[in-house]
Amino acid sequence: MVLSLAAVLLVTLTLTPAFAARGGKAGIATDLAQATHEGSPSNTIRLVVSLDGADPLFVANRVEELGGVVRKYFRHVDHMLVELPLESVGALSEVEGIDYIAPDREVGGVASQLETTTGASLAYSLGGMTTTSGLDGSGITVAVLDSGIDPNHSDLRNNASGRSRVILSMDFTGSGSLDDPYGHGTHIAGIIAGDGSSSYTVGRDYTGMAPRANLLNYKVLDGRGHGYVSNVLSAIDLVIATRSFYNTKVINLSLAAPPVDSYVNDALCKAVARATKAGIVVVAAAGNFGQDQNGNKVYGGITSPGISPSAITVGATNTRGTDVRSDDVIAPFSSRGPTLSHLTDPLTGAVVYDNLAKPDLVAPGCRTVSLERYSDYLVSSYPVLHVDTGNNVNNHSRYMVLSGTSMSTGVVSGAVALMLQANPGLTPNMVKAILMYTAQIMNGPDLFEQGAGMLNVEGAVRLAKSLSPYGYALPAGMTLAPSGLPAPQSFIAGETVAWGQSLIWGIGMLRGDSIFTTQQAAFSQSLIWGIGRYDAWGEGVTYFDDLFTTSYVAFGKDNQWNYVTWSPGTPQPSGLIWSDSLSGSGDVWQNQVISNDFFNVGPSSLIWGFNGYGGYDAGLIWGIYDSGLIWGNANAW
Repeated sequence: MVLSLAAVLLVTLTLTPAFAARGGKAGIATDLAQATHEGSPSNTIRLVVSLDGADPLFVANRVEELGGVVRKYFRHVDHMLVELPLESVGALSEVEGIDYIAPDREVGGVASQLETTTGASLAYSLGGMTTTSGLDGSGITVAVLDSGIDPNHSDLRNNASGRSRVILSMDFTGSGSLDDPYGHGTHIAGIIAGDGSSSYTVGRDYTGMAPRANLLNYKVLDGRGHGYVSNVLSAIDLVIATRSFYNTKVINLSLAAPPVDSYVNDALCKAVARATKAGIVVVAAAGNFGQDQNGNKVYGGITSPGISPSAITVGATNTRGTDVRSDDVIAPFSSRGPTLSHLTDPLTGAVVYDNLAKPDLVAPGCRTVSLERYSDYLVSSYPVLHVDTGNNVNNHSRYMVLSGTSMSTGVVSGAVALMLQANPGLTPNMVKAILMYTAQIMNGPDLFEQGAGMLNVEGAVRLAKSLSPYGYALPAGMTLAPSGLPAPQSFIAGETVAWGQSLIWGIGMLRGDSIFTTQQAAFSQSLIWGIGRYDAWGEGVTYFDDLFTTSYVAFGKDNQWNYVTWSPGTPQPSGLIWSDSLSGSGDVWQNQVISNDFFNVGPSSLIWGFNGYGGYDAGLIWGIYDSGLIWGNANAW
């Protein structure tokens, strides 16, 4: 069975409405509906069932009556993992209280110069603080949902006690192993919280972003980087349940699933929204689908859960190996927006695309050196990924290089840990707003490539420190910045970096100091980012109405947004005209929109990219094809 993004002629450009199930019947994902028609009725399928406040015992009894079994119930995200004969899917959709049914799809990993180029090294010393006594992530816990973490790596130890800062490990794959035989998760953990100690002895510095933060090792991908949506749901459910005990403030999701369903129905997106509402910042990879197999730029490749408006979705930049930021470019592989996840109106049959502007921002993600788990699958299969520091006697002191939006996501998660240490009262929406507002607009790339711009950790931490820790609870009209806003620029690696001072909000953009000087309802944990327009913001905030119509913000130039029209033709007032193949052909944008065969799901594996497709940066995980990995094989700065 091969699934594809549906081709349509007319795309509605309002934010996607949350269509309710009509007549008490739950929605069924398009790929599941196809499977019920093509598969043997007696075949059993694993399903992720979204409940709408239903009694789980009642639903479990009905599942058993239909010949199925409930494998797990995720209480905090209100979903179930069910195994059921294909012939019973229709009957299950009739059960009262079930909102949506989808397959338990596969997920996979998407694939310190960091401190200097991002401004993190400056953030360490803000206000006279140092890495040992100030902003270093101390007291903040980041949950890493990935292929596992090597807790014994030297860079993940607490220097004072000698104990690992990986304070809890849990396996959600059923493998029984808590370690990281694949290697991806350990690499991400080092980007977030490695202290670089193993590199100091050889005159290098591979320090991560928050070198004293604690980590939760929640293993959701197996020894080949495979996993299921249900694994991730289990892990997020546990993070929410134990967030106060471990002081878990951030979830890192350097993984991806096909964006088949709208964020309204997508199980991962629903879980992300629940976590955000619980006060946890969720950082997700944009995906590595920025090019087709011929190297052409494509749009619309954002993966799940990066399609969620509640997630901070991160694309990748290439720093070209320098500390200065003026030569940075968007990594060719980094997925571009808008989001092409969609749903079907049950009354009219019309396909409605989410069309959210993503990514939210970009961060370094090319040739990133971080921790290597000794004898992991990645380096064992591709020895060139190992970084020889001359300090390889200790098996827990190794490094390797990888590229991808997975790495960029880890960079932002570490930055968020520093922000929350500086101001523990920030809500997830405030964190996202600060990251966007202080980001540096790149000269050239459009909004769907760079989002609000390049991560600026120094600016983000400085702005976070200036805001009231109780800002979300202040009455309307009271300032969030009692001492005023800091100067909107940073000095990083010898260059003056102007802040973009903009927020992407749904399909629009916001500008103005009043975003922070006046309490805005948008910073509430209960409000989904980007849903709603003027009603969430007070006076003094300029709202650029629609990124998809006649005049809107698109291209960055000289640290300002230009107003241009995408299509060489006349944009339609009610939507954009898409070609049948979703390939653009001048009907949408001057560049190609992602084609409908870009995301493919086979019977037992997920294809991330193209078989034999050569990439641009060492260690880029293009994805999984059958039992193997597709890797970029060329090095280019």
